[in-house]
Amino acid sequence: MVLIGFFAFSSMMLGSLFRKYVLIFFHQSIYYCQQVIDGLPIRLPNNLGEASLMVFLVMLMYITIKLVATMVKTSKIGRDLSASTVRSPVIKRMAKKLGLQNKLSVYLSDHPSAFCFGFINTKIYVSTGLVNILSEIELEAVMRHERYHLENKDAFTCLFASVVQTMFPFFPVISDVSKRYRILNEVEADRAAIRGMKNSKSLISVLKKLLSHDHKNTFNFAPSLGEWDTLEYRVKKLVNQKVERRRSPVTNIVVSLVSLVVLVGLSLSQVTAFEYHNGGGDAILLCSKDKNCTNICESKVVEALFSHI
Repeated sequence: MVLIGFFAFSSMMLGSLFRKYVLIFFHQSIYYCQQVIDGLPIRLPNNLGEASLMVFLVMLMYITIKLVATMVKTSKIGRDLSASTVRSPVIKRMAKKLGLQNKLSVYLSDHPSAFCFGFINTKIYVSTGLVNILSEIELEAVMRHERYHLENKDAFTCLFASVVQTMFPFFPVISDVSKRYRILNEVEADRAAIRGMKNSKSLISVLKKLLSHDHKNTFNFAPSLGEWDTLEYRVKKLVNQKVERRRSPVTNIVVSLVSLVVLVGLSLSQVTAFEYHNGGGDAILLCSKDKNCTNICESKVVEALFSHI
């Protein structure tokens, strides 16, 4: 809910900014504000329009490339998983026992891992490396853990969080919120597995085995059993050890607050921009603080403006 609310709020602010200031980015003309500049027309520096436009285009290009890269990577992972699927009698029995028929697949990989993947037809994927190192009761604990993610559509939620982070890189605190959510989400999935197993021994054993293997995150836009950033925290929770609450770095908070103040300030500004075309077809870019000023600009002030030119 926090991510959705932030996404909606930031999108509205950016939309307001685009509507108000898009003319400034694309014009080499007069920028006129009667109430701000006491009625005196001023000319923008020659390169200010290009600089503003360049910053905007670079940010837009960065966001677009990141989003496309995420889509390409997601598609490639889906194809690789489909191509490497293998049969496993143990997993087949497990799927039938837990009501996961057609929702549970084993893929060929030496690295022990289990995760939910897919945003239309979501499935649980378990690697052969994980099947080989776990007992059947430990595998059941894993399946119950992943079933929680499957039922709560966490694969889609993680993808949405990744997209929000990509679209708003000037708010680094979003990444901290997303990481916190992933940790708490894994803890809830652990609790679901413990309720199904009636004890925590099997799950603790699974996590300890994962900790003994090399660090290798699957990917950051799907809930994964062995995500390295969550393992130590979860093990401490399961064995009732004291866990320090993770806080967002001060730098991330400061940068996010500054970005928020700038974004809200520009969005709430009463300045609006419009074009005026003279008889020769030349475009003049004007701005005003309210409707009355706009009306003045459209009549008497325009004449004074042309006299200055």
